[in-house]
Amino acid sequence: MRESIDFGLAHRDEAVAHSMPYARDMNEQLASKFIGMYVNDFTRDYGETGRAAIREFLGAASDAGYIEKVAEIEFVK
Repeated sequence: MRESIDFGLAHRDEAVAHSMPYARDMNEQLASKFIGMYVNDFTRDYGETGRAAIREFLGAASDAGYIEKVAEIEFVK
């Protein structure tokens, strides 16, 4: 998975061109911007910042009553 993300990041134009059949009426510039929101360095490894954000999100969901309790989270590298 990581190698695929790395390839896409290193070959952005090719990745955007590959995605265009699925882009639902977006032009290449908008598709590239959309892809950049989800395929970036955080996609590769969101690090402790991302893990903390997930814990905070689940804690807030629990506090608001959306989920019963926060399960123990194990992050895989």
